[in-house]
Amino acid sequence: MSERQSKVWYKEPWPWILMAGPMIVVIAGLSTFYIAKTNMADLVSDDYYKEGKYIDLNLKRDREALKRNMAAQVLVSPEGNSAKVFVSGDFDRSTPLKLVFLHPAKKEQDQTVELSADQAVSGDKALYSAAFRTLPKTQHWYVRVEDAAGVWRLDDKWIVSQGHAVNLQPKDYAKK
Repeated sequence: MSERQSKVWYKEPWPWILMAGPMIVVIAGLSTFYIAKTNMADLVSDDYYKEGKYIDLNLKRDREALKRNMAAQVLVSPEGNSAKVFVSGDFDRSTPLKLVFLHPAKKEQDQTVELSADQAVSGDKALYSAAFRTLPKTQHWYVRVEDAAGVWRLDDKWIVSQGHAVNLQPKDYAKK
């Protein structure tokens, strides 16, 4: 009779094959957690009540832009690091204006720059220039032109694939 000598468990292939599945799941879970943590989106507000009160103020700024017959056209350079802005309507041209780019998901990508007035004025339009950090690639941006005093604002969504120009019109909430 020949007796088989049994090997130590860790020299057998079956325990390793059976443990491979759970080990792969643990590694995949840790990898998924790392990816989610490093690419976290800023979509949820910490203080939704305060944000809700702020919405009413923003609606007043939209109504003020409508009352002043405001409009703007933002022409972003193909490199995505400068813009020309044409603004028309009843506003104080000596008041500084701001151009705001809001990333749809990552707050750290948002940019606010002060517009500098150019000498050239075409009809009732005032021409402004802006230089900023190169905009990261994304499907769309939220673009806003506003006065520094916070009296009025114009904003809209800019879909990057549709060109380098975005027209900003005041929102008329009475029609909705």
